[in-house]
Amino acid sequence: MLRIPLRYLSILVSVALLVIGNGLQQTLVGLRAGIEGYAEETVGVMMSAYFVGFVFASIQAPRVIQRVGHIRAFAAFASAASAFALCFAIFVSPPVWIALRVAQGACWAGLIIIVESWLNASAERSWRGRVLAIYSIVMYAAWAASQPMVGLAPTSGFVLFAVVSICMSLALVPITLSRAGGPGVVLATRLELKRLFAISPTALAGAFVLGATVAAFFGMAPVASQQAGFTDTQTGTILSAALIGALVLQWPLGWLSDKADRRLIILCSSLAGLLAALLLGLLLSSAAQIVAVVLSFVLGGTLLPLYSVCLAEVNDRIDEGELIAAASGFVLVYGVGSAAGPFAASVTMGWVGPSGLFYFIVAILGLFAAYGTLRIRLREKTVIADKQPYVATPSTSHAALPLHPDAQDRATGEPAPR
Repeated sequence: MLRIPLRYLSILVSVALLVIGNGLQQTLVGLRAGIEGYAEETVGVMMSAYFVGFVFASIQAPRVIQRVGHIRAFAAFASAASAFALCFAIFVSPPVWIALRVAQGACWAGLIIIVESWLNASAERSWRGRVLAIYSIVMYAAWAASQPMVGLAPTSGFVLFAVVSICMSLALVPITLSRAGGPGVVLATRLELKRLFAISPTALAGAFVLGATVAAFFGMAPVASQQAGFTDTQTGTILSAALIGALVLQWPLGWLSDKADRRLIILCSSLAGLLAALLLGLLLSSAAQIVAVVLSFVLGGTLLPLYSVCLAEVNDRIDEGELIAAASGFVLVYGVGSAAGPFAASVTMGWVGPSGLFYFIVAILGLFAAYGTLRIRLREKTVIADKQPYVATPSTSHAALPLHPDAQDRATGEPAPR
């Protein structure tokens, strides 16, 4: 059992509040856009806009944080995100919402970089792996908990946007009053994509594919579910099932990837996700809620943990000192895929209806499976004895990776002991 030391608790409470607010808003915006009658392509642009802001801030936020300090930057990002949440309810207009989504994506990137670097500064080397595991659990659990909250009040009203704002504002309290060590240094180093591709083409392609499919699912599934006749509460339950699936299945997938060729695990898990998406596409309009929940559990459980497996595949093939730079490059590729996925899925939905979301996921995963099969035939697998241990890693920012037990020690520059 993972016990949480008190010195980390305040930071993790802030993380939970941030994720609950952000997760609720992600679903709320999609449902509200459907009520307002926005076209699928318009909603797709809104959902993609968030990741445009996220990618931009992932590159620029470290400079802002280094210039004004962690606490001031955190207060600024959280206050802005709280205000933007209320603006959605006040200015109901597609151009305004697109701009707000860009701004919120940027705020979220800044907040997560600060939180992760703060956790890193607070974690002793012997605790780094466990802190990252606890952090991943908190992220998935809070995100899952946020989804049923769409049933607390009508999505056509003001209340839920106010709930999002309250969560973002309250997240300021624990972390700004925390005594869990000083904030860490934010590293902005990034490995060249050409080198990342040479190290593991399958893993890098996987980061892009996972970004596109996961962002498409969570961005457009509220619209697809709404169009298929599910209530807001049922939609929240379906999305929550995907996150619970990720929470439950990430450890078995990680264990398997430590024992076998990680690329084979990535391929098989992608094919399982493809099958779940295909069944969702075929059955969406006629499926009972329990069927949609089960298939969503499988889809989320087979896709979301693959980010960590892909990153572990790269870690097996690089020097320990390149871990943070590789992870930062991964975040960039994942973010670009996330920016492209929702809009591409929305275009498919405009052609064939709500099932188009899942057919888009099927097509992307099918192409990736074919590419992954080719790569396995062309390149030798990593020897098991040379593998780094799997660690569940959120697909957020590179700042979390010093928490990994194989990352370089920030103070000494020496590899952390195993």
